[in-house]
Amino acid sequence: MEVIPWDGKPIRQPGWYSGIPLEKYHSRGICKGRAVSSSDLRTCWAKSPAHMHARWAENPKGEPFEPTRPMTLGSAAHHLLLGEDGFKIKYVAQPEVYRDKVTAVEKPWNNNADVCKKWRYAQAQMGRTVVTIKELEVIVEMAKSLNLEPLVNDGLLRGAVECSGFYIDGETGLWVKVRPDVIPPTSGDFVDLKTTSDVTTVALMSTIRSYSYHQQGALIWEACETLGHPFQTFVLMFVETSKPHCSRAVPLSDADLARGRMQNRAMLRRIATCIEEDHFPGPGEGDLREMSLSNDERERIDIRLRLEGINV
Repeated sequence: MEVIPWDGKPIRQPGWYSGIPLEKYHSRGICKGRAVSSSDLRTCWAKSPAHMHARWAENPKGEPFEPTRPMTLGSAAHHLLLGEDGFKIKYVAQPEVYRDKVTAVEKPWNNNADVCKKWRYAQAQMGRTVVTIKELEVIVEMAKSLNLEPLVNDGLLRGAVECSGFYIDGETGLWVKVRPDVIPPTSGDFVDLKTTSDVTTVALMSTIRSYSYHQQGALIWEACETLGHPFQTFVLMFVETSKPHCSRAVPLSDADLARGRMQNRAMLRRIATCIEEDHFPGPGEGDLREMSLSNDERERIDIRLRLEGINV
């Protein structure tokens, strides 16, 4: 697989690129044309084009991308698995104390203090992400848990990291971007690391449904197909953010990934239409269909009514 070093300019040619910071990947104008990501397609499907547009990087008035702390923790745990040197380059532990510039007395770290603000700014300028000592301890425990997973020991998380794929959708003309956690060098076995609060079966079924992770895997599948890289499987590697930090590998079925491809296709068409009409509707716009209570809710109400002495 050929990986092209990013030159800092908008992407003009489809391919796999290295050296694109996450913030730039999620920024407006990363491609020479409007681009959509898996998150955009999933939001459009789960909520509406209006919700997608409100956070779309290509919307000049959209909300800027801000990584959440769970995203930061998951990314840091991933880096730690790939080697301590790489981790130290990208992440830095926040000191527990700072020295007052007037009294020279050591005080507990305070992000509102000028000294602390300057230190955090300097770290940001060097491209480092600041984590607290407590978060660092959690990250180390998460990484240890992941190392116990047999598939990780077999090399599931080895390959090209922090690479982004870009291609032009042939039907709509939109740029599409993907960013797998790891691109396997020869096989088509892709994995995406996810942090979660619970890795029990019932909880993960709800998580996968809520976040439509099968659409994410489906888009990577289509990117591989378009860019000429093999694709075989898509595995979600979950790790808990609280003790005991259990981890669990969950392969997604081919049938669900195929369904995700159809969902992505429908949303690419929907977004292209919204752009053409310059209108991104909210959920149910123009839909005046009657909305009824579910049968279960009706039954609960009827039981309560009977208890209240009202015949149903």
